[in-house]
Amino acid sequence: MAEKFENALDTIKEAVVDFSQLNVRTFVGTINVEVGTSGDPDWDALMKSALADGQIQLAASTTLRIDGDVDLFIDNDKINAELRQAHDDAVTAGQEAREAILSLISSKVQDLIR
Repeated sequence: MAEKFENALDTIKEAVVDFSQLNVRTFVGTINVEVGTSGDPDWDALMKSALADGQIQLAASTTLRIDGDVDLFIDNDKINAELRQAHDDAVTAGQEAREAILSLISSKVQDLIR
């Protein structure tokens, strides 16, 4: 029983660290990618390169912290109503996904404790 409880606590710790903040960034620009036979492109590398080369620019950024603090950046020169709505929808989707995962973890922890 003690081992199950310790495992449950470890799971909670990992979730809290990973879920301590939600970051949503919306970029504008163009990334040209050749899709080959090697599978999916490495989006992290593509984004890093495109940012460094000036191919894309940050149009909006939202950071939600677990303590309720929120940082919001909107570049009014780079964002229109449709893009702003897409950004806001991504923030909402991220919040809902995190809530669902935390709810699942919570129910599994409760199952382990019982």
